[in-house]
This record gives sequence, C-alpha cells and structure tokens, in this order.
Amino acid sequence: MSDTSITITEKQLAIYEDKVRKGLASFFEVGQSLQAIKDANGFKLRGFDTFDAYCQSTFQFSERNGYRLIAAAETAKKVESAVGERPRNEAAARVLKEVVHDPKLIERVNDRLKKTGQSVATATAERLQEVVDKIKPQTKAMFEQPKKEPPKPVMPTLSDTCPHCHLQPGQYVRREDGWHCGRNVCDALVMVGVIPITGQACPECGAAILTTGAEFCETCGCYLAVTA
Repeated sequence: MSDTSITITEKQLAIYEDKVRKGLASFFEVGQSLQAIKDANGFKLRGFDTFDAYCQSTFQFSERNGYRLIAAAETAKKVESAVGERPRNEAAARVLKEVVHDPKLIERVNDRLKKTGQSVATATAERLQEVVDKIKPQTKAMFEQPKKEPPKPVMPTLSDTCPHCHLQPGQYVRREDGWHCGRNVCDALVMVGVIPITGQACPECGAAILTTGAEFCETCGCYLAVTA
C-alpha cells in the first residue's frame, strides 16, 4: 500500500508549482518539480485526492502529460550522467529515451553528433532521431530476444486402433467426408493418421487396404492389380 502522508511544506509546494507554471529553467526542472510533488503527495495540500485531478485543475494538463514531463526529465538526467549534457528540450529527450537504457549507446549518439559539430545538448529532435535510427539496427540483436520458430508439425502416429472406440475395426470405410471406423457400432470419422501412408483403398468396396503388399482385399476379396 502506498504512503499517503504529506512530506512537503506549503512553501516548497509553491516553489515547485511556480517552476511548473513558468518553466523557469527548462522542461528538466518542470519534470523534476512534478516528480517531487507527486512523490511527496504535495497535491493533497491543495485538497486533491489524486495527482491527475491536481494536474488538470492546477496546470490545465492531464496526468498523462505530467508523467510525460517526468519521464523526459528522468531521461535528461540519465543522458547528463552519461555524457555530461542534457537534451535541449522535451522532444529531444523523448527521442533519446529509446537508447537511454544503455549509457554506451548515448555516448555513441553523442560521438556521431560531434562529428558534425553538434551534441545531444544542441541537436534537434529530428536530428537525434536520424542518429538513433542508424544506431538501433546495429544493436538490435543485443537487446532483442531471438524469435522462436513455430514448432514443426508432428507426423501423427499410425495405428490400427480406432481413436474413438479404441478397438481394431478390421477395416476402415471410405466415404465422402473421409475414413470411418468399419465397426457398425462405431462408424466414427477417424483421423488420417490411423491409415498407413502407403495404404490404398479397394477399387471395388472402398475398404482400406491395411496390409502392405496385399494382393487381395480382405473385405471383398477383390484382386488388387496395384499393391501398396
């Protein structure tokens, strides 16, 4: 259960709120201020039960936008920790969020930008996206789990036993919808797997020839010109 106690003063809250409203320093300070208000349940000092209601009433933006600013500030903090500079604005921070999980990737982005006289602090979001898109395919195999191949179909087990009545019917009867158990009390439609792959049907009665190399149909006695 989350802590609901207020751990912020009215004065501190007013300072944070002023920074959010005016963006005195940057999106970074705005995001950090929102994070501090949320973590300290400062919104309760204004009579709100939720951070969402507080954001909508006080700053006229949704909780989602508030979390977006918080995430951008967190990304900027990690970028600064990796290369000593912060992205120039929230849009740039959102792009760098794609690689912020690995400081080495951020360094690679910054190194590429420096070759053109830019850096993570000066490049636009569009320029950062170009560099990130070029780096991501090179590291894709490092961070993505290999796709599992779908299991190959298993050949059904051949059996002379009907899968429905679990008895040996002696013969299978071929009908329009497939093979049926030859036992009159069953007559169930059976899987193809119960018929040997090399089997054939009697040209006279249609019964399955279950014995490989048989010369005569065991059901009607018809001579089989071509044996299976």
